Amino acid sequence: MKIATKTRNNILKIFALIFCIALFLTGCTTLSDIKDNSGNNIYFADIEYFQGQIAVVGDYLFYGNSYTASDGDDFDYASASSTGYLNRLNLSTFKYDLTEDEDGYVDPSPVGIERVDGEDRLVGFQNQYMFALGHYLYFTTPNTHQNSALENDYTQVSLCRIRFNGEGFEELDGTASTFRYDENTILTAQKGSDGNYYIIVYAPVSDESDTTYNLYSIKIGDSLGDVTTLAEDVTSVAMCDENSTIKEIIYTTDSDDEYYETTEVKAVDFASGEERNIGDEVHGSETILQDRIGDIVIYSYSSSEIPQAIFYKDLTNSDNNFNGGNEFYVTSGVSMVERVGSGYMFISDTSNSVMYKPTLGLTSSADENYVDPTPIKVLGSSEYNDILFVDGDYIYYSNDTTINRVSVSANGVGEKETLVTMTSLISGQCGYDGSYIYFYAQLENTTSDDSESDDETEDTTTSDTNYYLYRVDKNSTVPQLLSKVNKN
Repeated sequence: MKIATKTRNNILKIFALIFCIALFLTGCTTLSDIKDNSGNNIYFADIEYFQGQIAVVGDYLFYGNSYTASDGDDFDYASASSTGYLNRLNLSTFKYDLTEDEDGYVDPSPVGIERVDGEDRLVGFQNQYMFALGHYLYFTTPNTHQNSALENDYTQVSLCRIRFNGEGFEELDGTASTFRYDENTILTAQKGSDGNYYIIVYAPVSDESDTTYNLYSIKIGDSLGDVTTLAEDVTSVAMCDENSTIKEIIYTTDSDDEYYETTEVKAVDFASGEERNIGDEVHGSETILQDRIGDIVIYSYSSSEIPQAIFYKDLTNSDNNFNGGNEFYVTSGVSMVERVGSGYMFISDTSNSVMYKPTLGLTSSADENYVDPTPIKVLGSSEYNDILFVDGDYIYYSNDTTINRVSVSANGVGEKETLVTMTSLISGQCGYDGSYIYFYAQLENTTSDDSESDDETEDTTTSDTNYYLYRVDKNSTVPQLLSKVNKN
């Protein structure tokens, strides 16, 4: 009996050892659950989105520890992911420990950083799309699936999710949720007509020699659906947003009729997949969808009777025509249309200037509440690199060293403010939680006196060229480092 018991104990020890080794090899990471005020695990019934590079869950911030663009010629996934992995940090308790170690080094990182995913998956990169829903954090990562030639194609991204405590990592629908990503790709998550949430992807087909784009959707939530192809050979798209009451995607295709050359405008319900034609096309006309805000679609239109210009269409009206009825702006194209205050911000393709249209101009000039709809210039092309986001009457924008904002209204353009200046930051990539702006920047250069070097000042400029996550209050100029920095 003693021998049997001893043998059984040895077998249990062996199994325990194997289990521990498996955990080590798989990099399994289990963190504490995040609780709400009632002591329950946090669960989001609606999407929580913070501009893409970060997510806030309770008191915790989720983010990529460092940033590396995956489209560079010298991109090395292993090197980038070794520092750009997924972290979380309790913002309600985080602090800095300024104690020097035996080498006189002071770690600039905040105390309490927790690594969420045990694997080296690159999270901080230019095509990051991150949000929270249910018990999960959803995010993208550069594709690591090799093709038939055993090569990696980092122009593709994979859609993933993981629980807030680091458990349950999975790719959405496996490799089928991997898409090519270029300058025209659109990735968003929206609530459908059936009350469920979907990730919607507008992306080029997988064959790099093919320049056509397709529309896809994936049901997300407590359970996941398969990738569904909504439309193929799409030439332009107007994606719905959280303020859209019409839960359809508007898109265009070229007519199949070789004798009736025109652009067909269609709508597809991304939840049901139901498709319908929308608008009465005119022979020889061309319609290019530019953007969408709520149920207002901005589009370019030209025909034999109407010169090319930018128009707008309210989808809630019974008239479904996209035939140049309401002029938005006379130009060849616009991009990044956003609602700012009571008006609309956009970028003109001809000058690359940031413009502000105080109103759509639905009232008569004789009306006592009339507002001149003529767009006014906000920023010239040399004054900004990227528009980050809008909030209230403010437009937030960035360059390679600064983050700035400017207010706009029907009365004109306000004073331009610089919120933070860094030696070098990643322009165009950010997070925003309503109070703080999160951005990636290099560590600031510092110098110190070394008493053992003949009282000469030695340059202790860091050799660390990584871009780490910082945050700055939208009304402040003092940035806070949030990432884990490795001692060189």
